[in-house]
Amino acid sequence: MNTVAGTGVPLDLYFEVQTFLFREARYLDDEQFRPWLALLTEDIHYWLPIRENRFRKDRRPPPTPADSASVYNDDLSDLTDRVARFETGFAWVEDPPSRIRRLVTNIEAETTARDDELAVYSNILLYRNRRQDEEAWFVAARRDRLRWVDGTWRLAKRHIVFDQHVILDDNLSVFL
Repeated sequence: MNTVAGTGVPLDLYFEVQTFLFREARYLDDEQFRPWLALLTEDIHYWLPIRENRFRKDRRPPPTPADSASVYNDDLSDLTDRVARFETGFAWVEDPPSRIRRLVTNIEAETTARDDELAVYSNILLYRNRRQDEEAWFVAARRDRLRWVDGTWRLAKRHIVFDQHVILDDNLSVFL
């Protein structure tokens, strides 16, 4: 690519990124977890820290995966184990299965210092309905790294930041 890190990508590359994110959402909505895992790099880092409310005058650095409590701080092995658990049929939180729809919006793609990686920013709205009256809405920002591997884009890193401070749901068994 040979461009300055942090610059927007050309329209054709942006379309590839958008297509990747939409396909990923469809795989997850349709519970196609194995094809979703195939979209990930071997060194994937999937991180959802617990959000801390701070006053503006609090100048501590933002949390890192090493020093903060997390809902998810997963690698490929952890994500594969979670998928395998769903496949057992004994994941009671997903029996009967939830009806889930992900809306991915506000997508931005930028170059990075690596020629084979892009920084991708997006927002996600996830709706989940379970049984007759259990509903949950999740609103979050995602900070991703996509890496070009063997002729295709793969997700190498995902940092998820919820807008809600307290998740008002019985469980958080979904992939974001």
